[in-house]
Amino acid sequence: MKTFLEVLILLIPLIFSGVLHMGVVTADILKFLKKPIHTDMFGKNKTYRGFVVMPLLTIPGVYLASISERFFKVDIGFEHTNIILLGVLLGLFYCLFELPNSYYKRRKGIAPGKMAKEDVLKHAIIDQADSGFGLIIIYYFLLDVTWVHLSLFVITGTVVHLILNYLLYVLGLRKEPL
Repeated sequence: MKTFLEVLILLIPLIFSGVLHMGVVTADILKFLKKPIHTDMFGKNKTYRGFVVMPLLTIPGVYLASISERFFKVDIGFEHTNIILLGVLLGLFYCLFELPNSYYKRRKGIAPGKMAKEDVLKHAIIDQADSGFGLIIIYYFLLDVTWVHLSLFVITGTVVHLILNYLLYVLGLRKEPL
């Protein structure tokens, strides 16, 4: 149970920044950064705005995780690391690890922000798990976590990501449910 609580704490920074990022996108804030990185390779939705906003919004999420770590009396290392560095790296790696899947989808002719027509569940899981693999690299090197933490993080993070996407869709903050 303690390990699962620690995994939930590891998710806090990305849940925080992900929800706020969807608000930035929906409200179309920082339009000058809404420039695609490379439309042909990654589509129109992978913009410089994401690479600026996600690292910045992840910093307060890391701070919340650090507070949660103290509150629940667990120690996975948030308190012993540089919160700003950890937040920036998590936000940056989140964005970087979404790019290969976007590249793959463009090669398969799948429109930006859309899902594949076949094997929808498989593609939805891959679409949500991609960034998790980047995040476990950062957590592995900067926090005191085990491979069990990291494995559970990818699995739980993917499920939470799917659920949050659906909730954001219901709330009108996303155009697609998955």
